[in-house]
Formats: sequence, structure tokens, C-alpha cells
Amino acid sequence: MGLRSGAAYLEGLRDGRSLYINGERVDDVTAHPAFQGVLTTLAGLYDAQLNPEFADILTVRDEASGEPHSTTLLEARTHDDVLARLRCDRLRTELTYGMMGRLPDFMNAYLLDVKSSLEHVGKHEEAARMGAYLARLRREDLAVTHTLVDPQSDRSTQDAPPEAVRIVERREDGVVIRGARLLSTLAPVADEVFVGPYVPRRPGQEDYALVCTLPLDAPGLKIVCRQAYDRGDGLFDTPLSGRFDEGDAILVFDDVFVPEDRVVVAGDLDAYNNVVRNAVGYGPLQGAARSTSKLKFLAGLATVAARTTGRAASPRYQEELGEVMGLLNVAEGILDGAAVDLSRRIGGRRDPGSAVRGHGCPTEESRVGIAALTFFFPHAIARAVEVLRLVAGSGAIVMTEGELRHEEIGHLVEKYVHGPEVGAERRLQVMRMVWDMTCSPFAARQALYERYYTGDPVVGKVLFFNAPKTREAEALAERLLGATPAE
Repeated sequence: MGLRSGAAYLEGLRDGRSLYINGERVDDVTAHPAFQGVLTTLAGLYDAQLNPEFADILTVRDEASGEPHSTTLLEARTHDDVLARLRCDRLRTELTYGMMGRLPDFMNAYLLDVKSSLEHVGKHEEAARMGAYLARLRREDLAVTHTLVDPQSDRSTQDAPPEAVRIVERREDGVVIRGARLLSTLAPVADEVFVGPYVPRRPGQEDYALVCTLPLDAPGLKIVCRQAYDRGDGLFDTPLSGRFDEGDAILVFDDVFVPEDRVVVAGDLDAYNNVVRNAVGYGPLQGAARSTSKLKFLAGLATVAARTTGRAASPRYQEELGEVMGLLNVAEGILDGAAVDLSRRIGGRRDPGSAVRGHGCPTEESRVGIAALTFFFPHAIARAVEVLRLVAGSGAIVMTEGELRHEEIGHLVEKYVHGPEVGAERRLQVMRMVWDMTCSPFAARQALYERYYTGDPVVGKVLFFNAPKTREAEALAERLLGATPAE
């Protein structure tokens, strides 16, 4: 089938999936008001692949078939391949203003990382299964989401709770699974789901060591959505939540059959625990591109808001905006560094002797992308949102388009709600966007999402402390300590 159009993507979602939102069963997700904004956005991305203006960046030719497929599914072998992926990641995330953390791009990169990790630890059969699935995605241009996290029934232990997804029956042609997983962003409007690992499984938990793929209309699979943030208030009043509310859901597997050809891992603890541990870094590169695009958008919106209120003329606010611009410059450098880091790791695995060693070189492998996503971007994006609040002030608490258009008071809004050389409509448009980015339910979810984008931030910090890079840093300090004469 190759590349899909937006219309073909929407048609593929009319599959009779068991979807629930706001206390109702949804028969056709493409017709439900809560999903119109994000569906329009995603359909637009599919159409962008067919647009001659973008096609050379968003698509590449498959080496085997000669057919075009999304660049987000390109398995890089050279630095030029990595740069092609980076251009694609930049463009797709700028087309969505960095607002969608779980675009299909994310999972395409994640699945390439899964394959690379399994290959690296010698799980070649499992890696081949992932390779076959990736080939299918290139042929069919599907939107995939994931569900990784066990239910929060008891967070005092790392063990899998009994409510987690597990194998309850093994058959010659596949397995039957039961349980729940969260938090599946994009699930309401994706084609398929990857059920994968989040925390390691221990001996005795083999039935919980499951990695598989499924269509989201699989019998017994129920998609239970959170409340929608797109409430149909219009794009003037809610320009972000009206376009980019991805939707999050708990997935309930009520004795779902998984065919053998969709099972990647079923009980092998070693394979399960290494699914993402040794990834080369496609996912962090895509995540860094998305975060950089979001930071750029926030920097731009804050500047527009400051000009709309007149505060851009004040050195006090120029200082705040300048800090955000500085963070954006750092982010751009980090993104380029993540691309170099990915290229280096790909080359090192292909030819271990190619790595430059010795004086003036790091002794331990870097993890630029994931470190930036864990430490830099949550701070930088939160700071940009805070500056946006600061330059807008109470102006973000503003009336709606309805008052502007109202026949009785519209002329009063025009007269009194304006900025310096800015009419009322423009000021309201800007401030409604600021409100949607800082004060709305969509904004609150965005803040929580950025904090937990890579999982529990405490766990992330502990992992970095226990990484080999710590020993490299310690060795440098110990060298000077050893050179200091004893008193």
C-alpha cells in the first residue's frame, strides 16, 4: 500500500474498536467531537508526505522494494541517514509545534531502538520479529502507539501487580493475555499498539514478560480514555487543545488473543529486560527534535505576547525573553549533538574498532539525547512557560471570541480591549493562545507530560548516577587527588 493519504488514515480507524470516553461507548472515533481536532492534525501530516513541497524530507525510497515510506522508519546506516532523519523529525515536529509527544514518529523511532537493542544483546530471533514488523509499517504506513506502564495499584514495589498484563494461556498459534496497561497516549486515534516493557521483570514473573503488537480493534481490547480537553470551543478560543489533544487511555486486555506472528517476547526474562536497555538512540533524537520545536514555539509565542502588550520594549522583559532564546540556542546544539551521538553509536556497533580512543577522548559512551530529555528539556520548557505567563500577566484571563462577535458588546470590546498598535481581535487571539498554553486543562496535562516524558525523573537520575560515565568523572578527580603531595 505504501504511503497513505489523510483520508485513508481516517478510513482505517473505522474498525469497530471498543472505545470509551466521557462515559459513553464510541462507535466511530472519526465522527466523535472529542477527536476532530487531533484527527485533522494527523490526517494533515499524512497528506504532507504526499505534498511535493515536503516529500523529499518526509519520505525515502525503500532499498528492497523501491517504494516510498516515511523517513521516520528509516534505519540509519550512515551519518547522512541520521541527518535525513533529523530533518524529517524537525519538520514534522514543527508542523505540530512540538505539542504532540506521541506522534507516530515517536513509536517508529522507539521500535527501531527495540530492534537495535535486541540485536546488540544477541536476541536475534526477537530482533528479526521486530524487523518484520517494521517492514510491515513501511508497507502500510500505520500509526502505532504504545502501552508500557503497569497499573498504579501498588507503587511500593517494583514487582508486577496482579492487574498487569500477563499471559494466561499459551497455544500453538499464540497466547491469550489479560490485564491492564497505562498510559497509552494516542491510543484513541492510532491503528495499532505496541505492548512493551517499562520496568524489569524478575524470576517468577515470566508470564508478565510480554512484548507484542496488536491492532486496536482486537477482540477483547478496550480503550478507556481520559476526559477530552478538546470541547469544541473553536480554534480561536482553544487553538492548541482544539488541534493537539492526543488523548490518553488505559488499555484493558480482557482475554485478548495474540497470534504467534505478533509475539516478540513471551516469557524470556533476559530478552524482555533488554528490549530497550541497549538502544542506539533513535527515540531520544526524535524526542529532542520535538522538545526543541516546542521550545521554539514557546519562545516565539512569548515574544508575540510581549509585543502585543507593549512589554517587549521594557529591558525587564527583554531579559526574561532573552533567557528563553538562550535556552533555545542550547537546545539546537543539543539536537545536533544527539544526531552525532546516534551516528557514532551506529558506526561503533557496525565497526567496533572505528571508535576514536585515547587522550582527549571520552572513555565512556555518552547519552546526549536521553540526558537532555531527562534533565535539560523539562527545565527549559517549564521556564519558557513561566516567562510566557510573566509577559502576558493577567491579560491571559480574557473573554472569548463570542464577546468579540456579539452584536451588543462587540464594539465595546474593539474599543477597550486592544494593545499598542494592535487591534482587539489580534490581542484576543494572542491571549487566548497564551491561556490555552498556560492555564487550560490542556496546559496542565502538557506540564505533567513534560515532567514524566522519560518516566519517573527520580529513577532517571539514579540510572545516570549508576552509569559508567560516573566512574569516568570520578577517575578525573582521583587523578588530581593522587597527584597532590600528602601533608
